[in-house]
Amino acid sequence: MEEPSVLDYLKEKLNPRHWGKPSEVLPNEGEAGELLQQEPLEPTAEPARARHGLSLAWRVLLALVLAFFAQSLLEPSSYNLTGSLVFYAAALSALMLAVRADELKIVAPAPAEAIKDEHGIRILPLYLFVFVTLLAFYELKDNQFTAFNVTLWLAALVLGLITFWRPQQPFDLRTQLQQGINYLKKPFINFHLTSWQLLCIAVLALAAFFHFYHLSTVPLEMTSDHAEKLLDVNDVLHGKFSMFFPRNGGREPIQFYLAAALIKWFGASLGFTTLKLSMALAFMVGLIFVYLLGKEFGNRWTGLLGMLLTTFAAWTNIIARVGLRLILCPVFVAIDLYFLFRAIRRGSRNDFILTGIFLGLGLLGYSAFRIMPVVVVLAILIYVLHERERARRKLAWQGLGLIVAFSFVLAMPLLHFALQYPEAFGYRTLTRMTSTEVALPVNLVSTFFSNTWNAITMPFFRDGSTWVISVTDRPALDIITAALYLIGLVVVLIRWIKTRNWQDLFFLAAIPVLMLPSILALAFPNENPSLSRAGGAVIPILLIAAIGFQSILTSIWQKTRSGLGKGLTVLLALLIVTLSAAQNYDLVFNQYNTSYANATWNTKEMGEVCHDFIDSVGAPDTCYVVGVAYWVDTRLVAMVAGYPTMDYAIWPKDVPATKDDPRAKMFILKADQPDAISQVEAIYPNGFATLHSSAIPGRDFIAYFVPPTTVGQ
Repeated sequence: MEEPSVLDYLKEKLNPRHWGKPSEVLPNEGEAGELLQQEPLEPTAEPARARHGLSLAWRVLLALVLAFFAQSLLEPSSYNLTGSLVFYAAALSALMLAVRADELKIVAPAPAEAIKDEHGIRILPLYLFVFVTLLAFYELKDNQFTAFNVTLWLAALVLGLITFWRPQQPFDLRTQLQQGINYLKKPFINFHLTSWQLLCIAVLALAAFFHFYHLSTVPLEMTSDHAEKLLDVNDVLHGKFSMFFPRNGGREPIQFYLAAALIKWFGASLGFTTLKLSMALAFMVGLIFVYLLGKEFGNRWTGLLGMLLTTFAAWTNIIARVGLRLILCPVFVAIDLYFLFRAIRRGSRNDFILTGIFLGLGLLGYSAFRIMPVVVVLAILIYVLHERERARRKLAWQGLGLIVAFSFVLAMPLLHFALQYPEAFGYRTLTRMTSTEVALPVNLVSTFFSNTWNAITMPFFRDGSTWVISVTDRPALDIITAALYLIGLVVVLIRWIKTRNWQDLFFLAAIPVLMLPSILALAFPNENPSLSRAGGAVIPILLIAAIGFQSILTSIWQKTRSGLGKGLTVLLALLIVTLSAAQNYDLVFNQYNTSYANATWNTKEMGEVCHDFIDSVGAPDTCYVVGVAYWVDTRLVAMVAGYPTMDYAIWPKDVPATKDDPRAKMFILKADQPDAISQVEAIYPNGFATLHSSAIPGRDFIAYFVPPTTVGQ
């Protein structure tokens, strides 16, 4: 019989037939609800029941309130660093009092399983695996996917799986066929959803709202970086299958092929929305693995709360909906860590293989993920130092070998490109870490430690000055999540001290390591911290916040024994989630949207004017944007108009040459450039000027329409 859940309890309380009656859902004396299905780190005495059945975990509640208030003082509108530090110190003191009074309940780590007997490999497939892998690596050259080298690449993967993979159950063809025949005779679908599954679906629905709502308009305008991306996607659509896309410092391939697939197979358009849609879909896949990773870190409530915080976090939402492949780093971090944690817990060779596969795939996603091999090695080292059983330590080292082998196979296209074109592969990284582009700071060590401090404190203080991917100069997390993250850090540290659970120390160490792509911007310290380059760290950060949230709720739930107390605990949880979601909504759809719009040019409006002109009397090559320094990227105007390979730029000195063309023309001019406007009017006195006003100062432009002329006119 299944234990009742919090959802069951809510259903009972909302049913008028149960009002005023004892709860039929609450556990028996000495038991806790679904939220508390865990073994305590240490046995505790049964708390005394309050006179009216309502007992409060007041130390935990006090710590929570003080932490919320402390973080609110770090908001830009009410910034008070001294006050915040005082209240945070008070919150930590209250938390320590809760620990001493055994009031703070900490979720126990997931127990390890017995090692499976998975020794032995298939010898002949091993030789073939090595040979085909080397051949595929050789053929994956010249930055070009071909039918031949892709076939070899996939063959290497298949041979690797044949060599090392161990099926969990022996495959019986006769049994499978008989089951298929029986189903065809009496087809049926057994569809049943538990209350827990409904809760998970509700969180996924909330994630869909936050990540697809106003996707086409938030943010609205593209930047030059998006122009380069769309040109790369267009190359893929026209048969240029690159392994690494060298435009604008170089990019890994996954997003371009994903966007091209959406266009070719699902009818999406070649535009900004498709770039954003590809990353929103990637986020939704990654969100499932956040839940699974949370279960490995604690229990299913840890996973659910981690998934919930990730669902509406402005950090993940912004770097996904900006459409610049940035979200691929945290997505693959979540996937890879899930399989790694499960591999170590279960002693499963197959999970080590999957860790290697997704590690290699992640390297084809976003450059910040290049730090992930270091993170995986760090995890193995920390685990081995914690594990007492020799067989499990040996298995971990063997697993690391499998991870290296399969990640090499999956990353071969990128690795061969790096070997063949090292300057193109490392350009973006080298310009940030070395003096390739600008001189390094005189005191390099001081810069490194300053960057490290700024990065690891950005959840609480400053998220950087990059307006494309953040609401600048504010905490990377909302008030609620930042406070829960600090509480979670304390909880994880205490759990590690008490249990020596290797995952706790690993998560604490992994956060700064995952931030290294941002920290190592030594030549450009003003670019640190960066929500994109440090994006991989958002996964352990939010899961630590989730375990802090869970510990707070668990402590309050276990302390109270009455139905009223349980109900108030649920209402508190809903209030915290609602407040966090509301602020994150405001950060993304109001603050970020506004700041992004204020920093970009209105190329969409210009492109729509050109599109309407072309659809009526014009032609794609008779639209012009009269160039002005530091104004719009004229390629974006053409892209919005529907012509991604064109550039509508024309300099004022070249305008007279257009008079030889008798066709209708459209000139887009900056409204505050009277000389350029007068020049076009002088050349085409029969034209018509229309002022397009913008709600943002300095964004007005003139659309100057020139009707067609007859020959000899």
